[in-house]
Amino acid sequence: MSITNSNTWIRGAYMLLFCLLLAAARLLVSLVILVQFVFVLIAGSDNNNLRNLGQGLGKWIYQAVMFLTFNSDKKPFPFDEWPTTDATEGYSVRPVETVDDAEIVEVEEVIDDDIPSFTTDQSDRGNRKSD
Repeated sequence: MSITNSNTWIRGAYMLLFCLLLAAARLLVSLVILVQFVFVLIAGSDNNNLRNLGQGLGKWIYQAVMFLTFNSDKKPFPFDEWPTTDATEGYSVRPVETVDDAEIVEVEEVIDDDIPSFTTDQSDRGNRKSD
């Protein structure tokens, strides 16, 4: 009987722990988002360390959810290594580029009488039969 299986109860204890850690991770992610936004507002670019922390937290949350939903038997950090982060480009406020008048190309209007129109004009309205 699976209710007396000690491995199931041990996994349940780990699951409870990771549920609590996920709640803490949610708060930490919210804090990272807020602080990162303030960095962008003040400095004009994001903070590389916060970006890496956010990516690592995102990967850890994914691993924890996979464990909690029985999609993986591998327990995430602190029972395994912290997830590795990939290099990303980051974000910076770039000035809006102006367009020179020389770069603007005028497009000629093309009128082709052979293209059917699906709208009615005033002359067609008088030709319709009333029901």
